[in-house]
Parts: sequence; C-alpha cells; structure tokens
Amino acid sequence: MIRSLPIPGSDGNFVAALSSAKLPVDDVGEAGRSFFRFEKDGCLLGYGGFELYDRDALLRSIVVPEESRGAGAGRMVAEGMLREIGNAGGKRVYLLTTSAATFFEHLGFVLTDRADAPATILGTRQASSICSSATLLSRDV
Repeated sequence: MIRSLPIPGSDGNFVAALSSAKLPVDDVGEAGRSFFRFEKDGCLLGYGGFELYDRDALLRSIVVPEESRGAGAGRMVAEGMLREIGNAGGKRVYLLTTSAATFFEHLGFVLTDRADAPATILGTRQASSICSSATLLSRDV
C-alpha cells in the first residue's frame, strides 16, 4: 500500500533529494507549500509537493531516489500527488519542467501555453523566476 506522509519543506532528506536531482530548493520553506513523502511497504518511493491557488495547483518537486527509479515509483508519487491535490480541493494542475515533459505526458499532462495559464500560477516564484524558461504542462485532477 502507498502511504503519503506530510513533511515540512525544511526536512533535510527531502531537501537533499531535491538538490541531488538539481531541482529548486530556494523556496521550499516558504508558506503555502505542501510536501509529502511517499512510501510503499515502509520503503521510500519519493517526494512531491504542490502549491494551491483556489482550484488551481502548481505541482512541484517530484523526486524519486536513483535506487527507486525504473520500477514505477515516479508514477506512484505523481498519482499520489494528484490525489493530495484533489483532496485539498484542486481541480486543475500545472507543472514546470525542463527535462521530464515526456514522463508527465504519459500521465495525461498536455503542453500548455503560458498565455493560457491562470495569473496565480504564472505569478508563483517557480513560474516567474526559478523556472521561467521551463515547459508548462497541465491536466485536470
């Protein structure tokens, strides 16, 4: 069974995993972010997080340790994040990526023009500065 456990953005293992994957860590401790650790049978699958803006969410920080890759852990973490976003009231999910667009397209995300994204998503620190040149994708929860 997959378990999601809320974690603080300051969790050292989480921050180390993000850093190792070359994902942004500058803003993980800021308010308005929810992060989770995903486990299966007590073993770490990975981490994920989101920012919720009314019914729109920014999916962020999906990271799977090297030793867990290739066995569906990324899919389980991403699907777990979609459940968490839905449970929090999110209806539409956006994400920014420089290297994983194909992975997320396999999960039903579609390339999205930034002009079509809500101002709340475009105004996030991720979209406006940290990942300003990244590809934007979206899907319904």
